[in-house]
Amino acid sequence: MPPTQSWSHLKRFNDRLDRVLSVVCAVLLTVMVTTIFVQVLARYVFLASTPWSEEIAVYCFIWVVFLGTGLGVRDHAHLVADLLPDTMGPFWDKTLMVFSHGMVTVTALVFLWYGLDYAILGMTRLSFSMGFPMFYVYISLPITGAVMLLFLIERYHALWVGDTAP
Repeated sequence: MPPTQSWSHLKRFNDRLDRVLSVVCAVLLTVMVTTIFVQVLARYVFLASTPWSEEIAVYCFIWVVFLGTGLGVRDHAHLVADLLPDTMGPFWDKTLMVFSHGMVTVTALVFLWYGLDYAILGMTRLSFSMGFPMFYVYISLPITGAVMLLFLIERYHALWVGDTAP
């Protein structure tokens, strides 16, 4: 069955989003490691304190974790506990996958819904040492929820069409 045009648009959009998020995660990870290196160098070599470096490292870590969670949904790369056999037949395999996707969908909706409220709350709070609005950290939750939902649409499609996952 040929893919519909709207499906191909979503797939192309998700492919681009995947690439962008991978680059953003790589950049944030690099910034985090560099910042931690500067902090250790300043503390033990120059005997100076850099309070901003710890905040930047933590905030980069938060963003990498949440964006990586979205990427993990697309690749179906989350931690799995093998309690059941690899296959239990087509019906049960599909049923378990629907249940799994359903739980991830609930999590994504919670991230999106409550994350927006949390991000708005962050507009009134400032970071401790640098003084910038915590909105920029808290907005990672609803963004991750939206990314997860976009990638889940692709997962559900692959599940029902019998296509291999992206």
